[in-house]
Amino acid sequence: MPNAKAGKTQEYELPEGTPEFYIDSVNVGTQLYGSTMYLGKLREGEPPLVEVVVKMSPPMLKVLSLILSKHVGNYERDLGPIPLPKQLLHSLGLEELL
Repeated sequence: MPNAKAGKTQEYELPEGTPEFYIDSVNVGTQLYGSTMYLGKLREGEPPLVEVVVKMSPPMLKVLSLILSKHVGNYERDLGPIPLPKQLLHSLGLEELL
């Protein structure tokens, strides 16, 4: 599938039957030589249900964070800010982003 922007086309293969997941829970663990993301769904009164575990190197984790920041920035530039409850940022230890 092509992803074109500013004259650039990046191709990737998406085989038929590739699983897709909606997530609303993420937990990231980072060690010296690797990072692990646990992606899943929140459940009321129970721990999140992990749907996918993604392992990557810390440099790839940083690249992913930069790519995600770029996409969120573009979204907010084009459509407006994405509101996040202050309590959520506090519970995640992200108060400095308030």
